[in-house]
Amino acid sequence: MAIKQYLDLITSQHWNKDKYMRWLTVVLEKADAAVTVANSIPDAFSLEKAVGVQLNTVGDLVGRSRYLPFQLADGTSPIMGDSIYRVALKAKIAQNQWDGTIPQIYELWDDLFPDTRLKLYDNQDMTMKASIRGELGLESVLLVTVGYIIPKPSGVRLNIAWESELDRMDYIGMCVSGTEVVTIQSEMPEDWWLSQANRMDYQGILVTNKDKITISSEAL
Repeated sequence: MAIKQYLDLITSQHWNKDKYMRWLTVVLEKADAAVTVANSIPDAFSLEKAVGVQLNTVGDLVGRSRYLPFQLADGTSPIMGDSIYRVALKAKIAQNQWDGTIPQIYELWDDLFPDTRLKLYDNQDMTMKASIRGELGLESVLLVTVGYIIPKPSGVRLNIAWESELDRMDYIGMCVSGTEVVTIQSEMPEDWWLSQANRMDYQGILVTNKDKITISSEAL
């Protein structure tokens, strides 16, 4: 709020009253300072822009503390920095609004870690498995491991598996023996051959002592 526009509203009769004009200027400056502070509050407590104690306040409202509930084994401070704490808060907000479906978990994951892939499996026995492929920073891995990222129903145990992509694959094979009837089926993505074309030295199936053998290969 610029005070000049308000001072300009004073009639000419009072322009030459120095004490009055100075008093009015002081009052308007105080009001202007209050308006400036009020206008800064949305950005100061915005999830994307808040830092330090302001981000802590957002965490209090969301329900996620900056302090991890345990001491790290390597002696690293359990206090999260602003950047990783912001990730934890975004995940907590999404968890608070989660509708209980797997597709919405995928949406949350893609928003937080767009360069990685998450696959969830419902084991139908009060457990679920999360398979994660891609590179995550050490701090992000920690958040996933302690349950700060992937929401789950109460009472359900979440098991996490980390997948690694190999640059080369020298051998693909299978050895089967000891039964009379064998069915071997290989399923792979339709672009699998392209992705592995740079290096594939050997691939094969060894089957012995079988009366009947069925072998099929299907593209997904």
